[in-house]
Amino acid sequence: MFKRKQKTLADNAAPDACGRSAGDILAFLAEQDLPATPINFELGYLRWHDAGSLAAHAVEAILIDGGLISQMQADQIVGAYRALAITAMRTEPEGEMPGQTKLRHHTLHLADLTGEAMSATGQFGRDLTEHLDDLVADHPGAPLTASIAAMIDRTGDTERRLSVAMEQIDALNTELAAARNDAARDALTGLVNRRGLQVHLDALDAGGCTAIAICDIDRFKVINDRHGHLVGDRVIQAVAESLASSCSPHIVARWGGEEFVLLMDGVLLPTATEIIETAARNLHDRTFRVRDTGEALGPVTFSAGVVMVDAGRANDAIDSADALLYQAKIEGRDRVLSTPPAALAA
Repeated sequence: MFKRKQKTLADNAAPDACGRSAGDILAFLAEQDLPATPINFELGYLRWHDAGSLAAHAVEAILIDGGLISQMQADQIVGAYRALAITAMRTEPEGEMPGQTKLRHHTLHLADLTGEAMSATGQFGRDLTEHLDDLVADHPGAPLTASIAAMIDRTGDTERRLSVAMEQIDALNTELAAARNDAARDALTGLVNRRGLQVHLDALDAGGCTAIAICDIDRFKVINDRHGHLVGDRVIQAVAESLASSCSPHIVARWGGEEFVLLMDGVLLPTATEIIETAARNLHDRTFRVRDTGEALGPVTFSAGVVMVDAGRANDAIDSADALLYQAKIEGRDRVLSTPPAALAA
């Protein structure tokens, strides 16, 4: 005895397909024993509203022999659909991140597999038509039985290969997410880099309360010239660690060279200034020595400018903080200056 054949995409390709209601989707999920979660609802939506997509074809490939879609398969199908959508959005080859080419390769492989499933479905229909006389005459016969058995074997093999392809795409998605995270991090310090900070700046609420500070290590060129760039890099790492520890949980980013930017959301100017001043004292109290020689570097300090972001204009605030930083250097270094944006503009 063979399983009841589920409705296929062809069965649902009626003119009213775009009018499918939430009730139809919920009925489909109930038929598949899938809970009505957002990802499963998306699967049902794609089945009718994007019938030409790989996701819809993947559903068809699984339903061909009357089987039920598992939760793992639902997650894989929707994940592959989203991965392909992300890949399609990237139109500039030179802008691709490592792994995008692999992702496209595997989504194309997914297309081949689902195409095979559709071809197998068509062959199944042709086989049934060829032996239709046997069916009408109520003589099932070996040819029809063999045809159905062969179809089930073909679709089972396709489903297994489809599952492997989607697992590969899911793994690549994880790798791409890690690559995106790495691209937003400074390799030397592990802090958010300029690119990563910009994401946070772009997301600032125009009506929010946010302070920004720029800190620059004092006399860093002297350290580099006297002790070499390797020692200079270690100093940058030490300052980065000290700032991150002193200013937690606020965002500390390496702006470039020996400069750091701090983003303090929900903090007023007096509190923000106090946070940076505390960080400056903590750094000043640390003892730094050259690892190879044991020579003391003397106190490592920084100068800083602190301002409030006005109406979400983060880039303007950075310029204002940078002007205060420059003034702090002129006044002798190792100090924190702050002023409201309006006073600075005046």
